[in-house]
Amino acid sequence: MAFSLTERQYLGIHGLLPPAFMTQEQQAYRVMSRIREEPDNLQKYIILDELQCRTEKLFYRVLCENVKELMPIVYTPTVGLACQKFGFIYRHPKSVLHLSAIFLVL
Repeated sequence: MAFSLTERQYLGIHGLLPPAFMTQEQQAYRVMSRIREEPDNLQKYIILDELQCRTEKLFYRVLCENVKELMPIVYTPTVGLACQKFGFIYRHPKSVLHLSAIFLVL
């Protein structure tokens, strides 16, 4: 949604994205509004984790602009709770590379 019409046409993605245009600033505002609505820190963590998987650039913008507010969510104590409840909140795989085993796979 952050691509302008000109950028979409240049990249050949016009028609492949939602028709609305939103700046990254507007998207960051919406993300923070959604996070602030949520009373549970674990749910806030899940929202941020999903954002990081979808669009890392927006994730880091939101995090950098709201460090004091979000640090307890992306660091202790919430991450410890997320680790304890990992089986209940697992959403998607993340890669872990074991360099000594890569040559066996290739």
